[in-house]
Amino acid sequence: MICVAGHQPNLYPYGGFFAKAASVDVFVIVDNTQYVKKEYHNRNRIRMTDGSVQWLSIPVKNAGRYRQPINAVEIDNSKNWRHVHSRTLFLNYKKARHFDFFYPKIAGMLEKEWVMLADFNISFIRMCFEALEIRTPLKIASSEEISGVSSHLILDICRKTGAGAYLHGKHSLDYVDFDLLRTNGIISRIQDFSAMQYEQVSGVFVPNLSILDIIFNCGPASRDVILKGSSVRELQ
Repeated sequence: MICVAGHQPNLYPYGGFFAKAASVDVFVIVDNTQYVKKEYHNRNRIRMTDGSVQWLSIPVKNAGRYRQPINAVEIDNSKNWRHVHSRTLFLNYKKARHFDFFYPKIAGMLEKEWVMLADFNISFIRMCFEALEIRTPLKIASSEEISGVSSHLILDICRKTGAGAYLHGKHSLDYVDFDLLRTNGIISRIQDFSAMQYEQVSGVFVPNLSILDIIFNCGPASRDVILKGSSVRELQ
């Protein structure tokens, strides 16, 4: 039985995102749902050398563009965000044990000119799949003509990918219509994720930062680190 999971194309996602992707047969990037300000679509958290945590974000054009889908969001390139990201990561992670394992790749991405937020995010996610040796096929919702809202979106993801099971995040217990999925023959599984502690550059351990923090600090062991914090159970 094929098990699928879906998630919006967040910026520099946290470890649980990639653990979920590694735990299914097909992973769908849901790029055609509504963009939400102050979510993780255009920002995420990294660790600073003084031990503090800072948001790293991509400026976007959203004035007057209400309810636009994520794949329609344009980057505001009037701001030099690519230099800010590259410089911030260099200054704060250059002493990380595996800095050279990944920094040249992200620095190379940041040298390119990007117009659409989703394009940058998806390219980064693909790059992380390669670095983490995640072989799960990656599909893009808009390309697969997947649509719907909430539980009906999940149902369409399953139909379009031929999946008989869907892997939800633990917060799905608050909003998913599991009876709808069950009635349509879909088995629901739940991912429980609790970040495994690893050595960070400085300060007391802070969980659930961007995958960048994990890869810079853990290098080739990053896949094991994220998977050890993840477990899957079938919803009864």
